[in-house]
Amino acid sequence: MNITRSINCFLLTTLLSAGLSAAGIVHASENASADNSAGNSARSAAKPGELYLPAGDAMADLTAALDAARESNRLLLVMMGANWCHDSRALASRIYEEPLSTIINEHYEILFVDVGFLENGKDVISSLGSPVYYATPTVLILDPFSGQVINASNRHQWANAASISMEDSLEYFREFANTDLSSIQNEQVVDSQLQRLLMEIEAFEQLQAERLYEAYAVLAPMLRAYKAGDEEAFSEETWNEVRDFRYKIPADIEALKSEARQRVTAGETDIKLSYPVYPAFSWDPQ
Repeated sequence: MNITRSINCFLLTTLLSAGLSAAGIVHASENASADNSAGNSARSAAKPGELYLPAGDAMADLTAALDAARESNRLLLVMMGANWCHDSRALASRIYEEPLSTIINEHYEILFVDVGFLENGKDVISSLGSPVYYATPTVLILDPFSGQVINASNRHQWANAASISMEDSLEYFREFANTDLSSIQNEQVVDSQLQRLLMEIEAFEQLQAERLYEAYAVLAPMLRAYKAGDEEAFSEETWNEVRDFRYKIPADIEALKSEARQRVTAGETDIKLSYPVYPAFSWDPQ
């Protein structure tokens, strides 16, 4: 997410008043089966991609989106982001551009989740099986019948969405649209050693998530003040500290899981994983 390009946006009261209620879009508990023209009209009233709107009840929105996806027999595409984020806006805009929009309209219902200034969205991401969102945007593709996130291993790659080409975007969403959901099952861990290791990794990630939420609490007032026009409030140093931390964790978690599975499969016993140690933040107590 390029902060120098992404902060200079404004909240869109025009979009709030127009409402966003269209096939494939669910927001603020609105009916996803309304005419496409309403969504098109709302989108045209906004700066491209500014579709992350404050929600009165984000969990109710998620429930409504899952219901709409089941009714239409589509996947649910949950996009967690913010209007101040350049990459969030870029992806939100791209999914309505051809040729990607055809794939999206045919195969996905969409829920935009506004994370605010990184202080919102915890309940939504937790309910979908992750302790924290590491990037804006974070993209989750769900089977609405099982509730399973089918892109769990690469949901964070959209952190740099503005730099991802239309061709690569098309390939990504087409691949998941063509997924045979009956072939996807939640991992059933039978081996007791692997189960122990995965639980250790989960506990480790939870600790990092708590630390990241504390860092988000430091960033939130800084971002809010910057957006309100106080340029001196923004510290690029602080922003980069948090960015480096949150971008590194997902890769480390996946690497730990992969190592655990490989070593168990190889027949090792009494496996002990070496967990990464991350540097303290500059504002942490000495």
